Amino acid sequence: MLHTVTTSPFQTAALADCLRYSNQNDAILLLQDAIIAAIDENNWCEALKKSGRKIYVLQEDVVARGLAGKVAESFEVVDYNGFVLLSVKCETQMKW
Repeated sequence: MLHTVTTSPFQTAALADCLRYSNQNDAILLLQDAIIAAIDENNWCEALKKSGRKIYVLQEDVVARGLAGKVAESFEVVDYNGFVLLSVKCETQMKW
């Protein structure tokens, strides 16, 4: 399953809920304001690293927020084509 999260974990519980209800085989794509969780050395970044899930971050949102080069290396940064490929690969999706 592909989980897409769009809101900052510092403003809503969407990412926390996603981590609670997803499983180890699921992928999580951070979009829009949710990408802040992928910035190295914050509590959410560490929680994502420890979750055991495959974490993806949308490149265009990273660039738009001036955060290029600040995403943790353990996460995969994908462009819109990568987003489409993830959507095709994962039969089911959940938006948080």
